[in-house]
Amino acid sequence: MRRFQTALLLITNPIRSRIPFIISAVIPYVERNLYVIIQNPNIQSSSLSLASSSEKRFDQEQQKQCIRPLLHAIYKQLTATKNPSVDILLHNVDSVIKSTNPLPLPRTCEAVFADCPSSPGLYEYCRDHFHQLDQNFELRIINEKETKEDQFIDNLSTCDNDLFSTKCTSRYNRGVLGGTFDRLHNGHKLLLTESALLCNEKIVVGVTDAAMIENKVLAEAIESVTDRMSSVRSFVNLIRPSIFVHCEPIEDPCGPSATMADLNCIIVTDETKQGALQVNKERQDNGLSPIDVHVVPMVPADDHNQDGDKKLSSTSLRREILGILLKPPLKCVESNQPYIIGLTGGIGSGKSSIGRRLQKLGASIIDCHETYKVDTEVYKQIITTFGEDIINPTDRSIDRKLLGKKVFQSSNELKKLTDIVWPAILNLTRERIDCLFEEGKRIIFLDAAVLIEAKWTVAVNEIWIASIPPKEAIRRVVERDRISIEEAKRRLSAQISNQERFSYANVLFCTYWAESVTQKQVEHAWNLLLQRINGDSPSF
Repeated sequence: MRRFQTALLLITNPIRSRIPFIISAVIPYVERNLYVIIQNPNIQSSSLSLASSSEKRFDQEQQKQCIRPLLHAIYKQLTATKNPSVDILLHNVDSVIKSTNPLPLPRTCEAVFADCPSSPGLYEYCRDHFHQLDQNFELRIINEKETKEDQFIDNLSTCDNDLFSTKCTSRYNRGVLGGTFDRLHNGHKLLLTESALLCNEKIVVGVTDAAMIENKVLAEAIESVTDRMSSVRSFVNLIRPSIFVHCEPIEDPCGPSATMADLNCIIVTDETKQGALQVNKERQDNGLSPIDVHVVPMVPADDHNQDGDKKLSSTSLRREILGILLKPPLKCVESNQPYIIGLTGGIGSGKSSIGRRLQKLGASIIDCHETYKVDTEVYKQIITTFGEDIINPTDRSIDRKLLGKKVFQSSNELKKLTDIVWPAILNLTRERIDCLFEEGKRIIFLDAAVLIEAKWTVAVNEIWIASIPPKEAIRRVVERDRISIEEAKRRLSAQISNQERFSYANVLFCTYWAESVTQKQVEHAWNLLLQRINGDSPSF
């Protein structure tokens, strides 16, 4: 079976009930990019007979009505992460595609798939009407089985999912929408494509940042707001270049939608449509007219979704980076040296539980908290510095919860502790590494919460990081240590952020979900590590 890197799909009979067959017939043959053109048969001559030059009067609204019902039908057929990337081009909303006005395709296409009967002039029609076709492109006709048109679905008005308006879509010149737009996926593409189809002049896109994303799962792995805005602009420019796209970061749910006077409508999803009510309330408070609300259906999650989401989400895509090597190791494998991995994470991140799981798989773990043991030199210095009231009366050990209450109150007190503990941990670690290596242990993990802060990264081959959203970390610490929310927040703020840790990560874990999910991450990371150590996997 020949597969093409990039291809064009020409849909000439726009009936939604046909889409599943058409998409499933084409996708297996395309690896990288599939561009879709939806032609209105009322604008072109019949019998596809696209090869004919007799073209009817162009009607932009009629073209929109032809395209719009198929947008969701196409994207809901596509899985979240699989190639190819599918983009529905809207150039023919602004003008008829013809030999004197050919459509410039974004990339060279090696094939054209068409859902119409073969005709002698079809190959020439494609060659003349679409620029960037390969000189020897292949034309394939989709041999469609007979399908039954769903009269109810396909005759819906284009305005039936506008919540508060029955105005014709052509009246919308300037629309606004918002979202995170991390790892632009098919749900984002549907929202942006429908927005670009709906509005004729400009779309304003608020891209969430700062406080609006800090408690998202794996927020530290979210692309930078600059990159996300660039992706949005590039995508809209690709599908409908005539539309002006204004992007700006937003730190509150309303963003520019509550303050820009020239907007006609707001585009939302089923999930966010209630937010449109708040937008119009704020607009009225600001002395502006309310705007129409247009709702776009969400793309359902694929069958392999593990987050329990019914919709396709960026969280699922971020989860794909867990347990894999994100960047090359800091140091290469040396046969006569131990392979040392620093395991670190913030308070409540589940770092220690990951260490225990690794130990069961065969890893050697050095717990850097061993320096707190009774009657060691470090133990004596800590008692002298912070007082005997931190001693547990049952076994004379240091009560680290009581110690934490003292040191997390002040950066000066915390520094006193780190000045005592960090050098001792480093000395202990070196001794333990030597002993374990002499015993034949090759892979050694350092369980160290302060690995990065103490600049011990120079001593390790890789850095593995456990992560959890700040809100969940606070909940766990409050429950575990029986402290107030304010105290938990204070302890969390005394540490470096998830974002700072992530910049060091060779491997990332997240313990937000069920224990079985964490176990799978750890097992996957361990197996890939063994392959790297033993030279069974390709270089990064």
